[in-house]
Amino acid sequence: MDGPRWRLGAVEGLVVLAVLDAIFAAFAIAQAIAAAGAAGETLRAAGTTYSDYARSGFFQLLWVAGITLVLLVLFSRITALSEPASKRAFIVLAETAIALTLLIVIVASLRLSLYESAYGFTMLRLYSHIFAGWIAVVFLLLAADLGGLYRRRRWFVGATSLTALALLMVLNFANPEAVVAQFNVDRAASTGKLDPQYLAELSADAVPTLIASRSRIDAHFQQDVTAAVCAGPRQYQTPIAAFNWAEAEAAQARRQGC
Repeated sequence: MDGPRWRLGAVEGLVVLAVLDAIFAAFAIAQAIAAAGAAGETLRAAGTTYSDYARSGFFQLLWVAGITLVLLVLFSRITALSEPASKRAFIVLAETAIALTLLIVIVASLRLSLYESAYGFTMLRLYSHIFAGWIAVVFLLLAADLGGLYRRRRWFVGATSLTALALLMVLNFANPEAVVAQFNVDRAASTGKLDPQYLAELSADAVPTLIASRSRIDAHFQQDVTAAVCAGPRQYQTPIAAFNWAEAEAAQARRQGC
């Protein structure tokens, strides 16, 4: 049998989705206003800085996206939608909820960008951006599933799993720490702001990028970056079984640039 024997009534399911849409719409509008800077006075009156506002946005995204995803998948399975009118109403309300969630994803990314413009990039902030993008892809897949794409097959869970695996593979090849190092160097070149202490905490993956691009930053930062990245070994000799490509490239970069 397709689906559970017990079914939620169409009216009850549609009412819950309508209420959810109304709540999310109010939330999305409030976040969009705040992200645009129009609510700056309200934030200051509440004793909230833009950095606090930006940092909290990603966790709000997690809650909103998680609740929406679970609810929509669950209700699509347990709601009795025997009448064409109730099916159409469910699809409209579900797609509206997905659209509002995507708006919240965009607002959360803007919040992270505000925080990064003030404090620079970190691995956590980069992964937060990537995760927000992946959530957007998942909800687009859900929108296609609820809209009737390949209706005779249950492909949503499999497609979501494949996107997660593909993302992990891309991250393995993309060298995220080098990306973070390059972002911080670019920011330092344009704003004169840099956190050498954080760059020193990055692994060997970031060393070649920092050595190659340190000439683009201010002289007083160059000394700090040089001290951080050139302190490591310049020779790399290890058994083949324990060979680490990043460590080998970092040692070579130190020999050539330090």
